[in-house]
Amino acid sequence: MISSLLRRLRAQLPCLAAVLLLLAACTPSYNWREIEVADGHARAAFPARVQSETRDIELGGQTLRFTLTMAEVDGAMFAVGRAPLPPAVAADPQARDALGRALRQSLYANLKARPPEPLPGYGDEIVVHGQAGQQPGWLMARVWLTDTMLIDAVAAGTEQSLPRERAQEFVRSVKLRK
Repeated sequence: MISSLLRRLRAQLPCLAAVLLLLAACTPSYNWREIEVADGHARAAFPARVQSETRDIELGGQTLRFTLTMAEVDGAMFAVGRAPLPPAVAADPQARDALGRALRQSLYANLKARPPEPLPGYGDEIVVHGQAGQQPGWLMARVWLTDTMLIDAVAAGTEQSLPRERAQEFVRSVKLRK
């Protein structure tokens, strides 16, 4: 009885090995993980391991130290950016709003799209379709402005590389800390 069981197992071994190899090759592209971002001012669920980079950017006539925490999956980019406001801007509500407006407008400019009037509000979902280099692209984003910081969440890619559901899942996962 045991010998017949072993013969059957031996006969099925190549099939079992093939199934195991197929399962190993089918690893999911999206491997969600929640982390703190924006110096602890927010939490976000990223679909892959993140990288961060910091650089100076010009925005609305101001030089900002902008830190981007991002992940890439199948050609789509998921990022949370943050920039502490310069003290003079932080102290002036109109200057803060001008900077937030410039960031929202830049999302449209990056895809060579015309921004709507009025612009979407802070925390609202922004969807932009346009040109990313030589090919059509799109993004979904949200922008927040606090008394001390400018924060944005962006999912960007092509229609093929970025399913709308994944963009929404990412952008909606970003929660500011009070």
